Amino acid sequence: MHQISKQTIETAQKHAQKSVEHSKEIQELGKSLEKDSQIEPEQKKRIEAYGETMHEHAQKFQDLAHRLTEDPSTKVFSEAVEEHVKVNQAHIKAIQEFQKIEPSA
Repeated sequence: MHQISKQTIETAQKHAQKSVEHSKEIQELGKSLEKDSQIEPEQKKRIEAYGETMHEHAQKFQDLAHRLTEDPSTKVFSEAVEEHVKVNQAHIKAIQEFQKIEPSA
């Protein structure tokens, strides 16, 4: 069976850490919008929820990236990549929701 290189594993681990950090930032953005009365409450909740979804998948991505140290198989790497894709999908939805917010006049 093929194995993933140490360099690729290290890159995946660093990238997973950045994904976790960024997901927390999106969650905080959603929470900070709660103070803005010009934004619909449902929009605030959706942005925060997308941040939470990002965080869940980022955590799984990070766990799998660390698991590669013990099991550098393509199977584990593929699972990590799938979680990374899910992080990005939730991020795109959060951005799309944020772009719907009308700027103050």
